[in-house]
This record gives sequence, C-alpha cells and structure tokens, in this order.
Amino acid sequence: MEASMRIRFIQSGGFAGLVKTCRIDAAGLDVSERQELESLVAGCGLGESGQRLSDGGRDLRQYEIMIERDGTSLRCVCDDRSLPASARPLVQFLAARARPGMPAAEPDEAWGRFEGSVVARWHDDGREMTLVEPFAYLDRSDLRWDAPAGSVVNGASIPRAFWTLIGGPFEGRFRNASVVHDVACVERTRPWQQVHRMFYEACRCGGVDVVKAKTMYYAVAHFGPRWRLDGRTVRDESPPQPTAAQAAAIERWFEEHEVDADAIPSLLIE
Repeated sequence: MEASMRIRFIQSGGFAGLVKTCRIDAAGLDVSERQELESLVAGCGLGESGQRLSDGGRDLRQYEIMIERDGTSLRCVCDDRSLPASARPLVQFLAARARPGMPAAEPDEAWGRFEGSVVARWHDDGREMTLVEPFAYLDRSDLRWDAPAGSVVNGASIPRAFWTLIGGPFEGRFRNASVVHDVACVERTRPWQQVHRMFYEACRCGGVDVVKAKTMYYAVAHFGPRWRLDGRTVRDESPPQPTAAQAAAIERWFEEHEVDADAIPSLLIE
C-alpha cells in the first residue's frame, strides 16, 4: 500500500440514524496498523466504484468507502445486506475508528484557494441574491476569478435537473464554486470551456467529493451556458437543457465508472 493512500469512511442509517465518519491517511499510521490496513484493502473485494443498496433497506446501516491513491479514487456505497463478506473486516476496522458527526469539508490547497467569504443578500423572490462583499477564487495557475460585490447570482449556470444531486447550487460545499461560476457565465470574458473547467477545480477546492465534482463538471460542460466570442460580440450557443431522467442516468454512470477529468468534455453518456 502506498503511504499516500487516504481513506474516507461514512457510516449512516440504521434505526438510530447516527452518522459516524473517519478519514485515514496511511502516512499517519504506525507500521502494524498500516500493514493491517494494507491487508484489509487488498482483500476487500471492492474492485470498482458503484452504489449497491438493497431494495427496502431504508433501516439498514449504510457505508460509504472512498479510497484515494496515485491520483485515482474508488468510491463504494453499500448497506449491511449488500456489503460483500470480503469487505466486512475492512468496514469493522474503519467503524472502530469512526466518530459521530458529519464529515467536514477539507479544502485541498492543490486545487487553488478562495479569498473572502460569500456574504450576500437574498432577494424577495427567494431565487436570486446579491453579493454584499467581494469574493474570489484563485485557481491552480493563480488565475483570478472575481465575483465582485453587487454581482447577482441565482445558480442558473448549473442545469436545474442536477440540483437534486447537490441540494441546490448555494448549499454546502458547492456554494463557493457556484458563485464564481455564475459570475463568469454572466461576464463571458473567457471561453466557456475554461469557465466550466474552473467550476470543477473550484468544487474540488471547496471539498466536494471527487465523484460529485466530476458529475457536475459533466453537467456544465455538456448542458451549461456556452458562448462564442466574436470580436466585441458575444453570441450565445447554449445547448438544450437535460431532462431529469438524463441527469439521473449521468449520476449513476459516474457512481459506477472512473474517468479522468480531462476526458469529461468529450465524454458522451447515453
């Protein structure tokens, strides 16, 4: 097992509904624990990402296991009934180290950084908000993406069919990325391909799970706003919006497959 391997574990559900979580970095374990974990991961039988939940298993404990190493990730979601027997020792190891509480966002400096906080005033319609203070994202190349005070944002740059996946564009870990993406899609001073790639990297910077971040990158790259810069004229070339069924199929695809983010703009999911 490489020392760079990291594991995130979330246990939820059951009759009590208690959420327990832990994050383990192999580099922080002693030799005996590292060897034990190496053996458990090697024999767990979780060979590919996917969600395997039992029908009618609402009251069963659910387990989310994400293993990241060497630039790749594996994410599996199972419950007590669908969890392979080979993976139970690994789950027991992780559950013994889990503690109550929701997993906290852990921004990764490798994905850039945010400047300021999103401070905004909601409009009476409940759909738009105006930024009261300036906010910015500096990507991995130190390219600055500003969201000035006075900017009006509403999440429209993210296809609405995917809002159920993120719980709304201004909720949780997607909020910072959504704000700078909205502003960039209104200003349209940079190519749309660059803007949507920025959204993916800003999601990762904000602590968004890699599977969800890639799903939403696909959403904006294939269904988000598009434009063509023709001198001083900006021509809108936005594609038709996806249906709820398309969004659900795309979400399932990313739960079951791994793909490099660079391949997403040319990827076609039927």
